[in-house]
Amino acid sequence: MNFLTIHYFLTLVEERNFTRAAERLHVTQQTLSGHIAMVEREVGMKLFIRHVPLELTDGGEVFYRYARIFQRNELAFRRELSDVSGSESGVLRIGVAPARGEVLLPPLLEVFHRRYPRVRIVLCEMANAMIWKALEREEIDLALARWEEELPGVSLYPYQEEEIVLLLSADLYQRLPGTEEERSRVLSAPQKELPVFLEPCDFLLNSEGDIAGRLARKLFREASFAPRVAAESEHMATMLRLCLRGLGAYFCPKNLAEAMLAPSDMQKLHQIAFTEGKYMISFACHESSHRWSMIENFLKIAGK
Repeated sequence: MNFLTIHYFLTLVEERNFTRAAERLHVTQQTLSGHIAMVEREVGMKLFIRHVPLELTDGGEVFYRYARIFQRNELAFRRELSDVSGSESGVLRIGVAPARGEVLLPPLLEVFHRRYPRVRIVLCEMANAMIWKALEREEIDLALARWEEELPGVSLYPYQEEEIVLLLSADLYQRLPGTEEERSRVLSAPQKELPVFLEPCDFLLNSEGDIAGRLARKLFREASFAPRVAAESEHMATMLRLCLRGLGAYFCPKNLAEAMLAPSDMQKLHQIAFTEGKYMISFACHESSHRWSMIENFLKIAGK
């Protein structure tokens, strides 16, 4: 049994299919089957129930649990050796939501790559809720997200504050009921709830796994009217374009909208702030007796 065989086993568990796992590993199915058969002979039991999809036996479940530990220890072992040798090389996996990664990470990655060109960055783009799970399973080394609660064994490094606002095109804003004075009053201060004059307005939403999507749905539940949703999407850039065209009002982090739109386009949008709209995003990584120097170096570049 060796590092490679453990890697093959874990890939097969993830894919639950010999053909797909072999394709992902860039080996023949015969090679993969040989490695699995060798492990099963060594431990003296079958690890998989061979039907479609593959299923772990009770022994396979135990082997999987220890294989994950073995995999994590192997990574830590290689990184600590790298630090001792001063090679400044390896793979740094960063979890981040797509829009946030597009806006916030490029300046940091540019500096990091200049200083440590032998470290390969893997950006794992996913929704906030999935980032928590990926960090918990140690599938990523570093995460940038909003952390609503502390995770055991995880250190948080506050990075910057974000604020979710409701964006409306000038055309949509002018079509809303109420006087200009009433509408202007809402624009001038954060609101505790959805203003009533938004009742005839259509809304554009991200999913509930998204921070803005969750706030929107909370405000919808508490509203004195039933809001109408015109469109849902995970793609912030698309939704901002729809918002500019007046298809609906869009809940969005203000800093990301300002970075993704031209200043002239931002000026065409009215903004409604909410008392619950502000939150901190932080970098997070696992606590460890020996944290890889490249994680520390990235945090230093981020000013943490």
